[in-house]
Amino acid sequence: MDIQTIKKRRDFLKGNNAPYAAMPSVVVQSYMRTDEVVETDESVMMGITCSKKVGNAVKRNRAKRRLREAGKIVLKEIGMKKTNYIFIARKDTTVKVKFTDLCNDIETGIKKLYGQEKGK
Repeated sequence: MDIQTIKKRRDFLKGNNAPYAAMPSVVVQSYMRTDEVVETDESVMMGITCSKKVGNAVKRNRAKRRLREAGKIVLKEIGMKKTNYIFIARKDTTVKVKFTDLCNDIETGIKKLYGQEKGK
């Protein structure tokens, strides 16, 4: 599966109104693409946001790198085609949490968004 990066601000802004799942180490947002390009594009798109609340530039870049890799691992398994996923770093926890826990939080968040969580 091809995972592309969201680069345009308008695509991030569309995610503002999308449903989200707040997990301990990351906030996950997801929405289906409805552009005219979607008819030919079957890829999954992933975007990462990290505000200054997370810390200085070193911490923010580390959080983004961790989210990027964890997102790739999880989206290859359960990512839906023609869907954009946005991962938002959380203060202190995104950088410090174990990598496996970060992957589990992303996976659980995506499953929550689509109602696949065991409790539902």
